[in-house]
Amino acid sequence: MYDVDTGSYPRTLNDLVAQPSDVKGWKGPYFDPPQIPVDPWGHQYVYVFPGRKNTTGYDLYSMGPDGQDGTQDDIGNWMTSADQ
Repeated sequence: MYDVDTGSYPRTLNDLVAQPSDVKGWKGPYFDPPQIPVDPWGHQYVYVFPGRKNTTGYDLYSMGPDGQDGTQDDIGNWMTSADQ
């Protein structure tokens, strides 16, 4: 909805809970309650815009149970069911 409302993807996940001063059309917060959720293991999600894997969009991923970035248990929005 952020993209629909503002015409672009957020620069950070915080943009989904607090309106950036230079963004017009913001109709958030986009989470209820207005806080950024954590993954099932209690770690912060990683958001990269522009994406490294999704170069025309964004990367959003969990570092998985080990909480380490770049390891085999990472789960990202660029993965298919064959990757898991």
